[in-house]
Amino acid sequence: MFLWHYLSLLCLGFAANEAKSIKKSHVSLLEPTFDLDERLGKMGMSPPDISNDVQRVQVPSSDAPGKDDWKGKWFPHAPGDPEDKKQSVEKTTTEAVTLLDSTTKDSWQGKWFPQAPGEPHLIKMSPQDRNKSDESTLKGKVIPSTTEKPHVIRKKPLDGKNTEETEEKSTTEDVKIQDNWQGKWFPQGPNEPHKYKPFICDDGKSNLAVDFDPNDIRDSLNYLCISSNRSVYQPNLTREAILTEHFLPSAYLPPAKCLSENISYSHLPVTNGPYRPLPAEYGSYSYLPPQRYLRNLAEGAIVMLYHPCAFPSQVKQLQDILGGCLYRHLISPSQALNPERPLALLAWSRSLEMSVVDQRLAVDFIQKHAKQGPLAPEELSRVVEKRETYKEGLLTEAHLVTTADDYELCGYLQEGM
Repeated sequence: MFLWHYLSLLCLGFAANEAKSIKKSHVSLLEPTFDLDERLGKMGMSPPDISNDVQRVQVPSSDAPGKDDWKGKWFPHAPGDPEDKKQSVEKTTTEAVTLLDSTTKDSWQGKWFPQAPGEPHLIKMSPQDRNKSDESTLKGKVIPSTTEKPHVIRKKPLDGKNTEETEEKSTTEDVKIQDNWQGKWFPQGPNEPHKYKPFICDDGKSNLAVDFDPNDIRDSLNYLCISSNRSVYQPNLTREAILTEHFLPSAYLPPAKCLSENISYSHLPVTNGPYRPLPAEYGSYSYLPPQRYLRNLAEGAIVMLYHPCAFPSQVKQLQDILGGCLYRHLISPSQALNPERPLALLAWSRSLEMSVVDQRLAVDFIQKHAKQGPLAPEELSRVVEKRETYKEGLLTEAHLVTTADDYELCGYLQEGM
């Protein structure tokens, strides 16, 4: 019983002590604090203007995130951390960056912009702007734009007087760029002049090796007799001549191809097909490729071909007949002829191959097929003297028989026949 009364008194004592401490804590509580804007709002006054240089961060009153819970979603720094001052573009970027910037830079993939967040933007300048400015920035390095002293070149002309010409050297940066130039997109380095090579289609002198190079000894096989038995080329009176005709559409126009393209033919001797734009000068040649004489055949010329191993007397007889019939004729050796018939007369799409010269057949062929072709002009004399021609390997020029238009073919030969 005594023990029960003692415990009751002890409980009442603890309860009285707890009540005094609660009352004391209520008395010691301070008035809730408000920021400057809330206090001025309660007083009915408007908050003062805040400078644009100061960044205001409003954090919700409940469940405010701590420094450890900051995720970096809206601002680059956590609440309570001092703001980093923006560095000038002229200063180097060797200062330490925040943890957030460094992690973002390391994971930067470069998808939208060439530089990662926080890196300075490098402005590319043209060579003209770089030369005008006193200092130009290239890859984060300042390079002076001053040039060296002009280099003097002394030349002595034929009259014995010295002249001086100045040649400006490029800047140090231009030299460095030219040394490192890889030539990926353009054939010349930056600040180098553009060199344009003119395209030459056909001038009768350049790139002749495509068809025939008169200065190359390997091409001499076209006009040399290399047969070990020349008797196979002996004239045979019993062997008949062969007349060959290639039928072409009336609207067919042969194409002219530049020397940048190779031309090949499907038949020998060649009497039609593509040709070079520049015609050959009329006359006798040491060798004339078919790419050249086809241009003359198209305008109505007659071409005489002979094998290099053919008998010279037969070659001379046919040459005199052709030269006495018309002005527009060409004479050239050719390996395209066979030993059985080493002589030939060509017109456009027609050929007459012979073992022995037959004057009647030759004159008849010339009179029927000369001055005919898809490019045959009505008056050749108007263009012969003014146009450029191919003359490589020309031995003797053709002489006029009547006129340059050849108004009469083989006139004096018909009188003697």
